[in-house]
Amino acid sequence: MHVPDGFINAQVSAATGLISFATLWAYIKSAKNLVADKLIALTGMMSALIFVLQMINFPIAAGTSGHLLGGALAVIVLGPSLGVICISIVVIIQSLLFADGGLSALGVNVLNMAIVTSLTGWLSITFWKKVFGDSRVSLISGSVVAGLFSVVFSSIAFVLEYAIGGTVSVPLGSVLVAMISTHLFIGLGEGIITALIISLLLRVRSDLVYVNTKKSSSNNISTSYGIFIILILSLTLITPYASSSPDGLESVASDFGFQETDGIVLLLEDYGISSINNTFLSTIVSALFGVLVITGASTLFLRKKSGKN
Repeated sequence: MHVPDGFINAQVSAATGLISFATLWAYIKSAKNLVADKLIALTGMMSALIFVLQMINFPIAAGTSGHLLGGALAVIVLGPSLGVICISIVVIIQSLLFADGGLSALGVNVLNMAIVTSLTGWLSITFWKKVFGDSRVSLISGSVVAGLFSVVFSSIAFVLEYAIGGTVSVPLGSVLVAMISTHLFIGLGEGIITALIISLLLRVRSDLVYVNTKKSSSNNISTSYGIFIILILSLTLITPYASSSPDGLESVASDFGFQETDGIVLLLEDYGISSINNTFLSTIVSALFGVLVITGASTLFLRKKSGKN
């Protein structure tokens, strides 16, 4: 779902950039007084976890794969303000560090992958709780729905942007059908992954789940660190086995002839380190490097904005 350079023209890219970063700034200001030390650490851990999960493409059909976007997971655990900030940090660093998503399309990707997914996920889980209550079963099933809808609406957002500023003329109705049908399957995978992680947190540290009103109090911060560290390291070992098939957007783009231009690569590309000849090791090292950078950037940024030393 990372939009590369060349899909969207400069005018729409600039407009989405302004919308994205104005929205992000508003969420940063609203989160400033809410950020406690525990939430700063939790946001850093969640950012790293979502980064690793986004590296793991899973097959959804012959020749097509998908990966977690993470907006629903972030808001269910962190709430809407920190959730949007969490995913935005991941998307920005992916573009700057790994050339995953074009620099010119950074505003598009923040809007689609962070803001649209997070807001859709938040509205979905909030509505689900009002209708079905906030029991453990309700929160888990609502996580599936929130994950599914967040991905589908993100794909719709891309089609709308392409309708306004696409660089190649394509049959938009057909593109819309292809994007929605493809991302329904990806969204289902997203929903299942989100529900599995929420189920685990509700079982071992229910106080870490923002939408859970029946929290069991716990001051054992090391337990929460341990949960996330184990998840992150375990998933990092899986990253070399991710599907190499194009993701949903890449597959649709290939079918309809979207034109990608060569973008600027600032540091690494495609989650690999060229100086390491072993692909397995290269992927793991780049994943761990990304985890450290994203965790550090998220933690330092939130501490600075909250006025903590």
